[in-house]
Amino acid sequence: MKSASKRKTTQRKIPYEKAQKKATKRRAPPAKSRAANAPPTPAAAGPLSIATGSSSLPSASPSPSSSSSARASSSLSSVTGSSSSSPHSPPSVSPLNNVWGFEVARDSYVEAMTRFYPNITPRHEYDVLQLGSHYQKGTTEEVFAWVDSMLAQEIGDLGSREAVFEATKKTLNTLVDCPTGRKPRPGRDRVDIRPIPDSEYSIRLWPGSRYASEYCMDFVDSETKQPVNSPFEFELWGAPNPEAPWLCAPAGRLLSLERSFGIPQHKIRPGEEKFVLRDGMTCLLKRRGKKDIQFTVPMRRRPLPQYDVHILDFPKTI
Repeated sequence: MKSASKRKTTQRKIPYEKAQKKATKRRAPPAKSRAANAPPTPAAAGPLSIATGSSSLPSASPSPSSSSSARASSSLSSVTGSSSSSPHSPPSVSPLNNVWGFEVARDSYVEAMTRFYPNITPRHEYDVLQLGSHYQKGTTEEVFAWVDSMLAQEIGDLGSREAVFEATKKTLNTLVDCPTGRKPRPGRDRVDIRPIPDSEYSIRLWPGSRYASEYCMDFVDSETKQPVNSPFEFELWGAPNPEAPWLCAPAGRLLSLERSFGIPQHKIRPGEEKFVLRDGMTCLLKRRGKKDIQFTVPMRRRPLPQYDVHILDFPKTI
């Protein structure tokens, strides 16, 4: 008989988690702004991450112009015969997206590619796949030469150019979870902003991965609404839920995603700092000489699993 310490624990998946795991099985798109100076964290990246190889990500820049995005989308339509919506317009997806918060992988790849390479027009879908998940320094010719070398390797693995392109199309058309750490996109992502008392700044919250129940936070200028890195001396702590303090909850000081990677504060690119929280998490912002600030992260509703059971209707509160 195995001892209790050696027993292998088994976590049961409820029905909707099984469905989502199956839907996100294929390769997923990058988390484009997860950490401006570092690869994504294993704990928060979920199925979405940027494969940077030996290169670091480029400098953070404003969202690509609509002309750059339209150029990439137009190129895809003319070369491959498939349509790709601009990263600045809501993607056209199945109703599953509205239930689970999924996105079409193609849209995220195009958005990342136009940010990394604003002056490069893709020749085909394989360019979108590689350039939307890797950053290579060099001229357009040098970048395309690198892509061609990757294509040659995959042709060797799959047997033909057609097989590689077919696999690429399937990957780009896959529904994937929202990447945690990407800065909110105007007009597309939900954003909640609350001003910080006795301060010129506000706290901004926006959803990350629904499947991992992750939320993101940063600081913005209260007047311009532009993101800023830690604008004053503070400490951010996770705290027990005041409505149920006896329940187990993460408690401890929280660092930004960039600082968690060991990046010095002064080296974080302007406006790229972010904190990863969890749905329903209670946080405490402590400032020297000022009253503490408490807030609770919004909790997104999940479809309730249906079980063939009798339900006893006890009161929730008394």
